[in-house]
Amino acid sequence: MVRFGAASLLLIASSAAAFSTTSNGLTSYRTPAKSNQSSTSLSMALTLYGSQGSRSPLVNWAANELNLSVEAGDLSKNPHPFGQIPCLTDDNGVLVFESGAILNYLQSKAADKGMHGDKKMAEVSSWISWANASLNPICFLETPDGKV
Repeated sequence: MVRFGAASLLLIASSAAAFSTTSNGLTSYRTPAKSNQSSTSLSMALTLYGSQGSRSPLVNWAANELNLSVEAGDLSKNPHPFGQIPCLTDDNGVLVFESGAILNYLQSKAADKGMHGDKKMAEVSSWISWANASLNPICFLETPDGKV
């Protein structure tokens, strides 16, 4: 049986709550403050196009765990080829979409910085796959009219 710690569940909830709709109807994201900043912070500009009703909170959670700052992208300028969310860009011209692919990309960037060895990367990849397959009922509740 998999158990979440209170901190993990709180982080999921705060990631979802960090999204808000602005007066012009765009969804914005504010990066949650992380209390114990790490000296292993990755330096790259990340822009996330997402909303609280998508799998974007999973990306926010991973970014927070890796001590990455994520900027909110203007959804009207979302570069996803089909206009879907989440979608992530960085300052190296990288465009990645689908939450699992984004999580794997963030993980690879951490590995590039020496933050993880092979064993840790395998563990993280397993948890990424698990999260995408299993967190849906926890994070994404469907309303009676079929919306998330």
